[in-house]
Amino acid sequence: MEKVVIEVEVPKEYAEEFRREVEEMAKYLRNRKALWGEMKKLKGILKTDKSWEELKEECYEAHVGRHLRSG
Repeated sequence: MEKVVIEVEVPKEYAEEFRREVEEMAKYLRNRKALWGEMKKLKGILKTDKSWEELKEECYEAHVGRHLRSG
């Protein structure tokens, strides 16, 4: 792993929320391989009408996509 330091200016009232959001996104990215591994183990077990690709997209949206939309 590589440490990345980003320095940004945000309004004081949003600083803590911004820090939490960035840390949450970083946590997801660090654990992404493990999450996909778990999803592959579960493939075929879940009773749904959605395709595997739709489920992967929903997972991605739930973790990363909301950060992109909130910007």
